[in-house]
Amino acid sequence: LKLACRHHLSVSHSQSRDMGASTSKQNHKKTNCAFSPKELYNLKQVYFYLCLHTTTLTSCPLDRNQFHSLFSNHRQYKPLWRALFSAIDLNGDNIIDFEEFLIFVTQLKRGDIEARRQLCFRLFDPNNDGKAEKADFRSLAETRAAALRRPLWHSQHTPPQTASVHTKVNSLPEMGEEAEDEYMQFFHACDDDQDGHFSFEDFESYCMLHGEAVVSQTLKLLEVMFDGVIEETGIIITATDVKNTKPHIDWQDHKIGMGSFFCCSSTSPVFTTPPIA
Repeated sequence: LKLACRHHLSVSHSQSRDMGASTSKQNHKKTNCAFSPKELYNLKQVYFYLCLHTTTLTSCPLDRNQFHSLFSNHRQYKPLWRALFSAIDLNGDNIIDFEEFLIFVTQLKRGDIEARRQLCFRLFDPNNDGKAEKADFRSLAETRAAALRRPLWHSQHTPPQTASVHTKVNSLPEMGEEAEDEYMQFFHACDDDQDGHFSFEDFESYCMLHGEAVVSQTLKLLEVMFDGVIEETGIIITATDVKNTKPHIDWQDHKIGMGSFFCCSSTSPVFTTPPIA
């Protein structure tokens, strides 16, 4: 998967988007190979759930408005919504189709070192111009710091059986302002010429020298965000399995076609069990 952040800075923003989208389409079959047919079915169920309008419960495109509404109960991640959407929307058409969703899940859950770095840098570079800028980067630091500012009583009294997503957050080592400061220290380490931004090559050089800790903690934050949003589906995505703990619920009931990779449909889906908005 060749992304725009890998292109030379002389390539225009629109050209980079087109190139990244074209290459991602070519690698779609390879991405599919990361999952078994049963796992792909469960991932389609997750995608259909994400395409349910949060108030009307009808099918709609997974555009920015729908994407943001999915995080309405997770406001601690609000500074990162725009960057995360842009990181997933590879062709820049402001709609996340199933192929783009699948590439995101593959890189997040089963990506190799290169794929994980690419996803991480796309989050650092929401404008997709090949430069991670300080202003955009600060939103990531603020989001992670906010996610870690949990009341002490919450971690003490969270029952073990309900601590799945919260445990992931609390398992991260830094807290509050310390996490924010750490991210900004990382930014300055990559921006060694102090011009207010750094490139993917600078990022790779940093990882080669210091390891993958920043990549791991950034993608852990994405996992917490993503797993929290899809928790209602009962579908658990790991590096080795895509398990459906609520198989009695069909989020599409075969009423919406996947042929175009979009779930928008004029016919409202019929649900075995209505989803909770």
